[in-house]
Amino acid sequence: MYTPEELFVYIVEYGSFKKAAEHLKIEPSTLSRKIVKLEQRLKTKLLHRSTSKTFPTEIGKTYYQGLRKIVNDQQALEDVVFNNNSELSGQLRIATTVDLGDNFVIPVIQQMQQQATELNVELILGSDTSNLLENNIDVAIRIGGLGNARIYAKHLGCPPRVLVASKEYLKLNGIPDSPADLEKHNFILYSAQQSQMDIQFQDGSSFSHAKINSNIIVNSLRSIEYLVKSGAGINWGPKWLYEKDLNSGELIEVLPSYPVNPFTINALYTTSKYLPYRTRWFLELLQKKVNFPST
Repeated sequence: MYTPEELFVYIVEYGSFKKAAEHLKIEPSTLSRKIVKLEQRLKTKLLHRSTSKTFPTEIGKTYYQGLRKIVNDQQALEDVVFNNNSELSGQLRIATTVDLGDNFVIPVIQQMQQQATELNVELILGSDTSNLLENNIDVAIRIGGLGNARIYAKHLGCPPRVLVASKEYLKLNGIPDSPADLEKHNFILYSAQQSQMDIQFQDGSSFSHAKINSNIIVNSLRSIEYLVKSGAGINWGPKWLYEKDLNSGELIEVLPSYPVNPFTINALYTTSKYLPYRTRWFLELLQKKVNFPST
């Protein structure tokens, strides 16, 4: 038997009384009566109802987020108490970028599901990770800091990055001898945000973002790699993307005497206690896959 609070959570997540009732195998009218009683007890309206969609009121959103955290903590605590690798099951919802997903997250998911056949995973690529609780995300993998005081993080590592270009581009445009020479070159950038970031070097110096010249921004590392190889400009990106081509000599590291600072990769989640075992297991495997030195 479900509590009214649990029923409310299901309705919000399924977006309608009908869909929630079908999932729970109960009559929509029964579901509706229980929610009415819950609203009467709380003396507030929790849901906006229509024939096609149901969504929470502002106070309903706050109530849902609090209830979801309670449910997550309860599930996590039960995982701690009853943890058994051979019986790992449930659902894990992960959000990350396409590039981190393709290169690191998907192989870890495959490894997990080979060992835990009852585990269901939903991987959301390219998703906004700014509100994990509202989007019911268990863990988000992203580059950079937290940006939200209510979010907790596990530091996964610091992958090195490089300034890199093709031999043909450098032959046509010249090889920079110092960071100041970068002002004469074209950059291939990953995002508009990157165009507002100074290039930080490990010796403590920097190259101002105001001096970065760029005629193209592409939020796909695969496309950026193609553009770099085609001689479109210099990229300031992850070394792992270019490792093979740097070793073969097809691509050239720019300013190797001025190594740039690495990225920071974090796993973000909304609870600091009783992190579910499936989430902890995923993070342990992912950290081994990333396998970059921490700083």
